[in-house]
Amino acid sequence: MADSGNHRVMSWPKGARQGSIVVGGNETGEHSNQLNYPLGLSFDQKGNLYVSDANNYRVQKFNINSGSSAQ
Repeated sequence: MADSGNHRVMSWPKGARQGSIVVGGNETGEHSNQLNYPLGLSFDQKGNLYVSDANNYRVQKFNINSGSSAQ
């Protein structure tokens, strides 16, 4: 889920009482570990996460298996 106002992407597994941060959550910014109003997300067949980072005017690719940005 893109959590736009908190500048992060969250994961909410079925039945979970609390979500976890997948990417972002390091305050708003333009560094590779920061987002600025993410609006949408998508996955490719290899499991990479693509985040539409609206106020940074970019789509950022993340390899969520390693937790790193793969721009």
